Amino acid sequence: MSKDRTVFGIPLVLTAAETSSLQRDLTRLWTLCYGKPPGDLEADLEACRRFFDPLARGRTLRERLAQVPGVPKGLSHTNYQEPLVTDAGEGVRLVGVEARLLISVLDEKDLEEGHVFLSSRDVAVMERAALAKYRDWCTARLGQVIALRTGKAAEVMQAVSVGLVIALLVNRSDEPDRAIPRMSKVTFVGQQVNDAIYAGAEKFADTLVPTRSERSADEKRLKGGYALSEASRRLAHRLVITKRAGAEDLIHIAPKSRDDVVKFLGHDLARRSGLAADKLSEAYDQLVLAFRAEAGKLAHRSMVFERSADTRDLKADLMAAFEEARSV
Repeated sequence: MSKDRTVFGIPLVLTAAETSSLQRDLTRLWTLCYGKPPGDLEADLEACRRFFDPLARGRTLRERLAQVPGVPKGLSHTNYQEPLVTDAGEGVRLVGVEARLLISVLDEKDLEEGHVFLSSRDVAVMERAALAKYRDWCTARLGQVIALRTGKAAEVMQAVSVGLVIALLVNRSDEPDRAIPRMSKVTFVGQQVNDAIYAGAEKFADTLVPTRSERSADEKRLKGGYALSEASRRLAHRLVITKRAGAEDLIHIAPKSRDDVVKFLGHDLARRSGLAADKLSEAYDQLVLAFRAEAGKLAHRSMVFERSADTRDLKADLMAAFEEARSV
């Protein structure tokens, strides 16, 4: 094969025999890599993530590569280069997006004319499709992060995480000087702090989703607990965790983000199709009662900042955000 004017390392002009050999080789390599012959183009392109996903872990890739058989003798050519074919060592040859696109284009060509010409349009279609697929994979993590922070993720926020954020707002921890210390549960004070925040969060979740699966007691903590991690992923910069050398981290809602956080929670709760406004109202009231019952133990430590008037206003704002989202 001539190396002049190529696409994915393949000449733009091929004889019928060269085309047949190329199709046969690529199909054989594809079957070895993916366990079945080429089928639906879109499904096959997505299957290429098995080896070419930029988010795949090294261990996962090593395990998958170990399952790919080495190429037996019989390929028409052994000098295929990247990006068409990747030498993975030990006789393993990987094919992916470029190979599958080329197979698709070659399948449409008429071999009876003696030569196959890959037109500028053929090249452009393949290159655009490959670029679009790789871009989609490379921006997948970014898309996930954006979906979480904008409240558009496929799954709603865990009820206990919503409750945790509401508990922080009830405590008026929306200023640095009213932040809650992220203390370990192994200390007496740390246990009290965790209980105060999680008592309300758990009561809120239990009222909202009576049939929810119970997480272990070890998860109900501000330091390393799931609920706070989930809230942090969703709220991003709006939930501030201040690191302090030689002291506990401090947790609070960013001052300028208080209203945005309330709106975010209201809209997220509105995505629960079975949740009625009266049930949300009840869940909020139960959260406040549970929070107050535990928070009294911390009053003498200057960690409790709740005020009844602000708590009522917070509920009104949350309910308004919920109703607004439902009306859209």
